[in-house]
Amino acid sequence: MHHAVEKINNAGKEAISAFAQGDELKMMLMGLKRFTKIDPVNLRDMRRSVADAMVVEKKYIF
Repeated sequence: MHHAVEKINNAGKEAISAFAQGDELKMMLMGLKRFTKIDPVNLRDMRRSVADAMVVEKKYIF
């Protein structure tokens, strides 16, 4: 999840930098930062809960 947001953020920076300059660039980058910010999550626990659900169902459930 963190990697996906990082990739989106980097692609957005590259795209915005290609057409914006000065104050417009700064404002757009601030907007990008706002919309690609995620709350920290414990991915290990999330993966564990998915694995536990699969063990209970005895099959791939997603």
